[in-house]
Amino acid sequence: MKALVFSKALYSTWVYYAPDRILFDCGEGVSTALENRVFAIKHVFLSHGHADHISGLMGLINIRNNAMGDHEKELRVYYPAGSPFVSELIRYFARTNRNLQYDLEWIPLQAGDRVVLLEGRMPRYIEAFGTVHARGEPSLGYNVCEVRRRLREPFRDLPQEEIVALVQAGKKDEISEEYTQILFSYGGDSVPLNPDAVRGTEVLLHEATFLADADRKEYKHATVWEAIEVAQKAGVEKELIIFHLSSRYRGDLAGLAREIEKKGLPFKVRLIPPGELVEIE
Repeated sequence: MKALVFSKALYSTWVYYAPDRILFDCGEGVSTALENRVFAIKHVFLSHGHADHISGLMGLINIRNNAMGDHEKELRVYYPAGSPFVSELIRYFARTNRNLQYDLEWIPLQAGDRVVLLEGRMPRYIEAFGTVHARGEPSLGYNVCEVRRRLREPFRDLPQEEIVALVQAGKKDEISEEYTQILFSYGGDSVPLNPDAVRGTEVLLHEATFLADADRKEYKHATVWEAIEVAQKAGVEKELIIFHLSSRYRGDLAGLAREIEKKGLPFKVRLIPPGELVEIE
């Protein structure tokens, strides 16, 4: 998995997921950071309509129209249905961008909706799930899902030559089954996610604005320890990436990382320092 992550709470948040050329949220400065990679983006998935998650759209849309690159690649922007802020933005772009050289499509989504990314032997798709952020502003998280095949339980310990013989005998469908693996989960701004929504994901991006509940004046956003608890309950396989940390904690991150390491968690935990662009390999 390759991704670029930038998040500074209240200012700008965005994640570029390179394998499928997806931008999750589109905060200020994203086009400056990505440069010509903006022409590679096929899909933008917005978690909600607050300014620090959508204010980079003006630059992204205009640069794809004017800079040196492929001006004919379509761009699809998906957003939570009923978002008043995104609806206003759509009307603004309709008035001010009448000469786009490419197709720009705005697509509202509900929790449970799917968007096909890749067809073929191992199809991939995005599935939206509901999150809770601010009153009056609908919000969504997104799973990147891949459909795979594996041997059914009774056949998994068979020698390779017996498996090959069964396949050659036309029994592939009898001995194997399809399953869905979540490769990457992005929660946007939210209180602690429902672990069932991201169960078994390989990589979870969970926001954590606060280090402790005492720092939270009202029940918005999540804490670092809540994000870790979600990852544990969800059975995250590889890595928990914690983003949207408040800038007030910048000097505390080294100590926090050591404290987390002592927990002996079964997955890696990565903290995204506020205001730093981090490349994930």
